[in-house]
Amino acid sequence: MTIVRTPLFFGPEQRSLFGWYHAPEGARRELAVVICPPFGHEYINAHRSLRHLADRLAEQGIAALRFDYDGTGDSAGGDTEAARVAAWRESIVVATRELSTLSGCEQIALLGLRLGATLALSVANEIDVAALVLWAPCLRGRTYVRELKALHLTGGNRDAESEPGHIEPGGFLVTADTQLELGCLDAGDDAPKTTHAFIGLRDDLTPDNRLREQWSAAGISVEQRLLSGYHDMTAEPHHTKVPDSAIAQIVNWLTEVAGPPTTTHETPEARTTQTIGELRETLVRFGANDALFGIVSEPIAPIRASAATILLPNAGSTHHVGPNRLYVFIARALSRAGFRVLRFDLPGLGDSVIDDPSRENHPYIASTPDALAAAIAMLHQQRSPTSFVLIGLCSGAYASLHAALQLDRDPIVESILINPLTFYWEEGMSLDRPVATEEFDKWQWYMKSMRSRDRWAKLFRGDVNVRSIARTVVERVRGKVSALCARDDDEPRRNDLERDLTRIAESGRKVTFLFSRFDPGFDLLMASAGRAVKSLRKRGLIDVWRSEAATHTFEEQRSRELMIESLARHLAERYLA
Repeated sequence: MTIVRTPLFFGPEQRSLFGWYHAPEGARRELAVVICPPFGHEYINAHRSLRHLADRLAEQGIAALRFDYDGTGDSAGGDTEAARVAAWRESIVVATRELSTLSGCEQIALLGLRLGATLALSVANEIDVAALVLWAPCLRGRTYVRELKALHLTGGNRDAESEPGHIEPGGFLVTADTQLELGCLDAGDDAPKTTHAFIGLRDDLTPDNRLREQWSAAGISVEQRLLSGYHDMTAEPHHTKVPDSAIAQIVNWLTEVAGPPTTTHETPEARTTQTIGELRETLVRFGANDALFGIVSEPIAPIRASAATILLPNAGSTHHVGPNRLYVFIARALSRAGFRVLRFDLPGLGDSVIDDPSRENHPYIASTPDALAAAIAMLHQQRSPTSFVLIGLCSGAYASLHAALQLDRDPIVESILINPLTFYWEEGMSLDRPVATEEFDKWQWYMKSMRSRDRWAKLFRGDVNVRSIARTVVERVRGKVSALCARDDDEPRRNDLERDLTRIAESGRKVTFLFSRFDPGFDLLMASAGRAVKSLRKRGLIDVWRSEAATHTFEEQRSRELMIESLARHLAERYLA
């Protein structure tokens, strides 16, 4: 069945929620489903699978709405505000009302994954729902909080300064108050107000039958199954695998509950803008067949003629909100500083859907410059900007570099490359470590260890493999010498960073590099193009910044804020004069 995907803002005008409505183009069933996502890194990682879930439901004639809770994703609000759990529960209630309006269905089911399942259950304890699906639910809030704390302690930002009691598991800030609220959630308190329930348990854990027994005793028809694929679904975004078997079982069960398709319903016109204080956000679709999706953030006040427009292509395979919601923070902060910013998904990533699912989810694709060119053309047509700055993290930095190299006719004035891991992608390279080898990783580890008093004590006790360190240093120097010798070869090299950076500079475009202290990108840059970088820096054509305390994706709130402040100041000095 043909389906239609519609992005929209809904809920209060000054406190909007963002969502995607997936609907069958033909006859639909009398049941529609609200999809309640998990929280934090699980929300980022499971985004792709939940999009496929919504599509499969629509293909079976069941309209579905997936959305971002208040203060998460593309919705308004932030994670430091009070009463987060109450706001998330209210978001689900608002989503059920919106889906009823969009679909024309009076029967609404709730489907939640992980914490989303726990929140969906807490809502179903208070309002009637036609059906309830819990997928890998967190049965006890206190257990879930312990998981978040353990994740925080294993992260690269575990030693960062923060407010007392706050944690940042996976780069998402959870205040002490929010932890207390989460700890009060308990799946065993009451039976939900529904007649049909599906409990999908993880197949890697011992089954817990308490909910099924309790709800069956209360007269609810309960189906409980072990579902495979949880770990693949919630892996790092570039490694995720859609759990087709689990999705098929859930969709088949909901299809039986919903009954046959009977009616058609014309979807009301969706709201495509939201206002957040002094800025406005607009949903845009562009490119061939409007296959690309993004969100434009801009100040409500008139934008200065000199202000460049900012493009933010994906960081890795994370969808357009960015890791740790970083791209949302950047876009909104730069908009408040006076810039127009487009954060968007490249083909096959996030919500820029392609026809062949086997080719999706790859952050390094040959058509990346074409996608940036399409974004520039769309903005030219709609808003007529005079210049563009490309900003990208990780593979987004790669995209920004190669767009500056290839899009000769577009008014790109600068590329800001944040923690690039490679400057030239070739098929077969590792997505985890496209440039790092085992010895290179050792070098990074020893570089960091040099700042540790305990590591020096180990050295003097003879507990450190000095020969291994020396071998790493020698190989590093040998690599640099080899690169220098290669410059004397008359045969042009296919991947020549010195040549390409010089060509960008000579075209009048600037390049700014930003590296976290122990990210490998800086060493890669200097080993590959150190001579050109030093020369171009002296001429003011290249800038190189270092962020001393940041991780690769700026997981810690303070390092994130400092980086964004530096970006805003840099851009204002150059483009708001």
